[in-house]
Amino acid sequence: MPSSSVPSLSLRISPVLPRPRLPLKRLCLLVGTTMLLNACSSMMESTGSLGNEGLDAGATRQVGDRSVAARVLIPGADTLAGATEYPDIWSRIGGGLQFAYDYDNARIDEQLAFYIDNPSYLKIVTERASPFIYEIVEEVERRGLPTELALLPIVESAFNPNAVSPGNSVGLWQIASSTAPVLGLKRDWWYDGSRDPIASTSAALGYLTQLQQMFDESWLLALAAYNTGPGNVRKAITRNEGRDRAVDYWSLNLPSITEDFVPKLIALSRLVATPDHYGMELAKVPNAPAVTLVEVGFQLDLALAASIAGLEPQTLYQLNPGFRQWATHPDGPYALLMPVDVVETFKNNLQEQGERPSVTWDRYVVQSGDTLSGIARQFRTQVGVLQQVNGISGSRIIAGESLLIPRAYNSANPLVAPNAPVYSNAGNNAAAAQAPTRYQVRSGDNLWSIAKRYQIRVADIAQWNQLDPDAVLKPGQLLLLRSGNGVASASSEAGEQPAQPYVVRSGDSLSGIARRFGVTADDIALWNGIKTGDLIHPGQRLQLSPGELKLN
Repeated sequence: MPSSSVPSLSLRISPVLPRPRLPLKRLCLLVGTTMLLNACSSMMESTGSLGNEGLDAGATRQVGDRSVAARVLIPGADTLAGATEYPDIWSRIGGGLQFAYDYDNARIDEQLAFYIDNPSYLKIVTERASPFIYEIVEEVERRGLPTELALLPIVESAFNPNAVSPGNSVGLWQIASSTAPVLGLKRDWWYDGSRDPIASTSAALGYLTQLQQMFDESWLLALAAYNTGPGNVRKAITRNEGRDRAVDYWSLNLPSITEDFVPKLIALSRLVATPDHYGMELAKVPNAPAVTLVEVGFQLDLALAASIAGLEPQTLYQLNPGFRQWATHPDGPYALLMPVDVVETFKNNLQEQGERPSVTWDRYVVQSGDTLSGIARQFRTQVGVLQQVNGISGSRIIAGESLLIPRAYNSANPLVAPNAPVYSNAGNNAAAAQAPTRYQVRSGDNLWSIAKRYQIRVADIAQWNQLDPDAVLKPGQLLLLRSGNGVASASSEAGEQPAQPYVVRSGDSLSGIARRFGVTADDIALWNGIKTGDLIHPGQRLQLSPGELKLN
């Protein structure tokens, strides 16, 4: 993200290092596989133009396809990806780099300096990547793409599948809601493919492939276009052509965030390939799948699925952020991403589940004077969901008829949008529970259930705690809740736990965060042991007070 200054280099960085040598076995396999891929090229569909029909993703599946059957490797590619070839996933990525060592530019040095001066950041994001990175590398190699692209979610979202940008781009790959349908991603009340780690990876890589073809096979221009849009890159090229200037990425006048975007990826690629050279430590991630897609075949509540698999619900939510209502879509996709070590348990227990309901329902008898919108508000759901569930094409309902209200498994709460506003019920004389100044999240909690309990808006709790309204909460997590005219402290009952840190989002700056919380950039720098001119990156955590967190 843009910043007014760049940290000075604490050591001299050699800008261009020798490429990591490929093992002889790897080299032979590359040659053999290249010949095989050339022979098979006629079997693959060409990538079409970007349009409402979506992007072609190759002969084996369409972009955004999440089905297990679609996850087929190109013949021979599985021999390249053998777990015995590389000791971990990072060395596998390093062995497939294609352009990270082709450039010598000060902007790369600047990004290297940031990562070297902030070693904890790289360790955190590589740990966060561990459930998904193997699957991403598999897909990158299946398509024959540079493995640098597998690291792009670090730059885009710090590998946070729930990341949301100020421009409303979401997920690991930061796909905008307006772009998702064009990329073939399904998006509705139940499911958002932009947040789905598997579907969004397929869509993003398909889009990057098309951009690379659009810009004369230049990966750097393709990456710039991914960040700022192909139109902006074309305009920059046209400007330089009119002035008889070079039109390579490094010569273009692009937005500052885009000028940092590609150097960040190149710097990360070099660090991942040779971390010892830079004195860096990466999270230990085996070159083996940590998760796998399990086809359920019908709509299933995620809390029930977690119970069947022997998992905490939060674990399953975090692996499947594309499902927005704590259940798979009634029309599919039905596949769930699960840790590989629970798959057999899940399948066996699911079979024993038999005909028991996989999503539970409330029955509501329509009263005289009811409207569909009023019932939707009462049950904190949406008119479209009631229409879909009950087969209603319009808004007309009849007193005495029954409506089904979808409700989460083993919960008294209806299955609703997590960011739905809370409405008071005039027919309910029971007083709302007194909101505490702070609340410790319990197993099974979500923002909506907490908001309902204390008659607070979900949006307000999210704002006070700097959370995405769709965020999955962790048991033990502390939330600030307004009490009277004050705001809760984020400290624990014993007063020992530090204030809830602020997680930096894409587009943030120290000055902007300071204005939002009524402090100064110098204060934030002091409390976090950084300089006011230091770069901050998405996913970085900042303490916003020396003691209690106070929000204006």
